[in-house]
Amino acid sequence: MKKAAIIILLQTVLGLFILPVQAQDKLNFSIPLLSEAPEIDGELDNDLWEREALRIDNFLQFVPKEKSIPIEKTVAYIGMDKKNLYIAFRCYDSQPQKLRAAITNRDNIIGDDWVLISLDTFNEKRRAFWFFVNPHGIQMDGMRIEEGESENLDSSWDAVFYSEGTIDDEGYTVELSIPFKSLRFPDKKNQEWGLILIRTIARTGEIVTWPPASKNIPGFLTQQYTISINEEVEKGKNFELMPFVTSFKKKDLMADFKLGLNFKWGISSNMTLDLTLSPDFSHIEADAPQIDVNQRFALYYPEKRPFFLEGMEIFRFPEIEMVYTRRIIEPLAGAKLTGKTGRFTYGLLSAYDTSPTESLWDVHNGEGHGTDNALFNIFRLKTDVFSESYIGFCLTDKKTDGSYNRVAGLDGQLKFKQKFFLSFQVMAAKTKYGQEESDPVPAVYTEFSYFSKHTGGGIYWMSMHPDFEASSGFINRVDYKTIGAYSYFRFLPEKKNLNQVDLRLIAGRRYDYFGSNIQDEWLRTYINFRFSEFSQLNLSYKRSMEQYSGINFHMNTVSLRGEFVMIKWLSPLGFQFQTGNRIYYDTDNPFLGYSKVYGVFMNFKPSKRLQMGVTFSKQTFWKKWGGKQLYDYNVIRQQTTYQFTKELSFRAIVDYNHFYKKLYGSFLLSYILKPGTVFFLGLDNNLLRNETGNYVQDDYSMFIKFSHWWRI
Repeated sequence: MKKAAIIILLQTVLGLFILPVQAQDKLNFSIPLLSEAPEIDGELDNDLWEREALRIDNFLQFVPKEKSIPIEKTVAYIGMDKKNLYIAFRCYDSQPQKLRAAITNRDNIIGDDWVLISLDTFNEKRRAFWFFVNPHGIQMDGMRIEEGESENLDSSWDAVFYSEGTIDDEGYTVELSIPFKSLRFPDKKNQEWGLILIRTIARTGEIVTWPPASKNIPGFLTQQYTISINEEVEKGKNFELMPFVTSFKKKDLMADFKLGLNFKWGISSNMTLDLTLSPDFSHIEADAPQIDVNQRFALYYPEKRPFFLEGMEIFRFPEIEMVYTRRIIEPLAGAKLTGKTGRFTYGLLSAYDTSPTESLWDVHNGEGHGTDNALFNIFRLKTDVFSESYIGFCLTDKKTDGSYNRVAGLDGQLKFKQKFFLSFQVMAAKTKYGQEESDPVPAVYTEFSYFSKHTGGGIYWMSMHPDFEASSGFINRVDYKTIGAYSYFRFLPEKKNLNQVDLRLIAGRRYDYFGSNIQDEWLRTYINFRFSEFSQLNLSYKRSMEQYSGINFHMNTVSLRGEFVMIKWLSPLGFQFQTGNRIYYDTDNPFLGYSKVYGVFMNFKPSKRLQMGVTFSKQTFWKKWGGKQLYDYNVIRQQTTYQFTKELSFRAIVDYNHFYKKLYGSFLLSYILKPGTVFFLGLDNNLLRNETGNYVQDDYSMFIKFSHWWRI
């Protein structure tokens, strides 16, 4: 088996240099050149759209019933000039008073009615820019990534584009303009891009697409149509400057004042250099609270800092996260070069951290050691092979005074016959602390899977050497070998109130890296009812064994989760409940107790400008069923946002942690003209409950930030 794995690996490595990219889809549309630029006012009253633009009106349902005639008609128009791509939609609706459309801040419209434009500018069918607009013209954008069998939308990507929308008696209309300077695409005269257009009707859960999409083919991007741009367009050879000023005041400390600068150079339409000096990366959005008591491993918190988010889709991996930028705690400066040339996608990230840490437990609070500075250098290279597949290489290096950690890895995701996937990662790490220097040690992951409309499954293998360390990544467990398998069966009633039913079975076992001792094993089965695209209910049962401190603990857990988008003023509404055995992770005296976990989240929308979200999490632990209660952990977050205009908003967040007796308040006034041109005024306040039951101030902070974005 090892010999066969080596042969597969050698074949994929050779593919880096010799495997051709298969021909793209031959179905092709050409985008017409408009005689004048349409005014983006959302009115759709310019006959230029009908006279000169490409008209698309043959949308078909994706859900609830695949490729059936939509309940409501949709018409789209596409045109261009040298500087912009123009798109307009006429979305007919027989009940326009029931449209769901909020006037809210950017990237917060997923529960509304909206239209979507997908642009795969390299026509690689794995990554695409997604632009959403709701009936009021509110924007959302992101990077759609479909690699292997995984699909996700990275909404942290932001672009400058312009949109307006209008609701009328026939439904609504939307117009938008996307500057070519806001996109990355091949540096050549004639372009071939992948295009998908999507519309959702939130109250019914209906999704219509052009071109028609099938659930029998994994992913949307592989089903896109090819559009041609046969005119010379304005490419991204531009400079962008974003100077900013911040002032930060904490309790008992003098206010600081900091100047900083973000600089972007579009070296070409497919190569970008980002630089930052004295970056301000904090204070705008606090991490959502998580239950952190009785945890065996460090929790994962997503990246939210703009400099690191830009182009981070290049630094994605099939399974093992080699790059986790939140380990760069307090950078003094950073640089990033990203782009694509021919088949090759590349990224180079460097950052100088003034407060590094080696502990994942300290990452969330930004608690660095503050003694040694660290230089991070990360290099990433990916090349297209076959169709919709890639092979990649990554090298990470973290260096402090007298110490370093270096990790080199080869990875890939290969797709065969639209339904078969092979993913792999092979890495080696070398570490030096003071006078001690390790030999290179490995980590390996491989997975083979099959997905279709009604059935699918896969097998995987993963191993981590006991001495493996990735100081630039997120590796919170080592010293194991894991083998697992999964399968699913899917039923598609395609009814109005029941669209899909999934049955899934997952099994696996984890051993010591150098032995046959079983660390963990699990068998999980679940059933998921998808009533509409936005409403579902999941019931699961898990039987498992976990070894801790040399003791094998056998556990049974049952969980129920649901999310519903049914009422216009309460969307979404969700819950979770889990009950069963749980280990108390005491090094000296661990034991198997009984736990219940509850969670509720809801978002009230009493008006189109006001939103009030509530999230409640609770975990209760007993020594045994009906026995002594050991702890009761409750966390509640309430977030209220009022949008005065599309640019101006006020947000208030209140977090209450019953376990630590902490009350946290965050208040933010935001003016966002466009990405990069912003003004923020914020106040954070922390209160602790004392022995008398009163809350007293533990800490507070105030901050101001102003930045302005120039494109030269």
